[in-house]
Amino acid sequence: MGVVDWLALVLLWGAAISRIRPAMYSVPQRMLWGAFTSLALSRVFSAVPVVAWLDATTHTELATLLRHLTGLLSVTYLLAYVETIIQRVPDRSRARWIWSIAAAVMAVLTLMFLLRGGRIYWVDGAYAPGETAWQGRVYLAVFDAWLMTCLASAGWMFARYARKAPTLLRVGLVLSTVGMVSGVINRAEVMIVNVAHLLVPDTTWAESPVFGQMTLLVCIVGITAGTSIPAWRAGAARLREMRIMRELRPLWDALTGLYPDVALGMKGTLQTRRVRQVVEIRDGMLKLTSVSEAPASENPREVAEWLRSSLEAARERDEVGVPSGNIPGPDFAGDIERETAWLLQVSAAFRQPGGKRAVSPAS
Repeated sequence: MGVVDWLALVLLWGAAISRIRPAMYSVPQRMLWGAFTSLALSRVFSAVPVVAWLDATTHTELATLLRHLTGLLSVTYLLAYVETIIQRVPDRSRARWIWSIAAAVMAVLTLMFLLRGGRIYWVDGAYAPGETAWQGRVYLAVFDAWLMTCLASAGWMFARYARKAPTLLRVGLVLSTVGMVSGVINRAEVMIVNVAHLLVPDTTWAESPVFGQMTLLVCIVGITAGTSIPAWRAGAARLREMRIMRELRPLWDALTGLYPDVALGMKGTLQTRRVRQVVEIRDGMLKLTSVSEAPASENPREVAEWLRSSLEAARERDEVGVPSGNIPGPDFAGDIERETAWLLQVSAAFRQPGGKRAVSPAS
């Protein structure tokens, strides 16, 4: 395992470990975690000590099969990831097609491996490296065909989207595209040599180790660096949504504690839940206008004062009035981002009335 392999392994495990809890992430982030983890495993099965131990223990080329299967799993995850983040309306039938083809390819490779008695490359014996058998070259052609298809398709989608993406995201897309193109070139060299040997068995064509190592390194570095940028943007957006929901929570707790029927109870992405939280707060404000008329002022601090006094009054009375229909605040004309920004100011003032804590809904 050379320097390039070790560097690639460090990069890949670093990328995978940085997403160590995939269950808490969105579907695209879990796909990216799967891509990095699978590719890192494929490099582990490339390590000479691992290959030697597995081959000696099983008397088969099991390490090679595992390397190929995890590599195919990685590029399939990568293609599914690109498909998910690029398509505004994801085509589920196409996603199923991607995974169906990948499963078929991996099944064919496993079957070929079993039918040859645990061999892929070697002609004479499973534990005696030598000349590659023609069946092994067919095996590699199947492997390379799907791997190149995934990389080329993902690179094409990234390159098309890069033209209209924001500057930082465009840099990531370009780096990813370069990495995928390098991966296609890397496998194209292998495929050309294999096909040449199938057509002309006595040809002297051979792969260039240096060229193969460099194109592999560019592929891994480009994809790792490039996909980390949109992943970082997605993570930053997630943290922003979590912060907004946390800052709106005291106001939301007070209103839904008094009017539990305004809580919709819907599930969804963080953004969906944040929008739901804003809607529920506004519905609670509307119900609160049955207690006292909403202030004409749009000042967040004055609205927060109205909320505190109205909530206290609502807790002290049993009868239910009729909402006036005038919700405090500006007319946002459906602009949820402006409405959220304004409610954050109201919530901040509500939490600290004159430097003191707001009255608990349960009091």
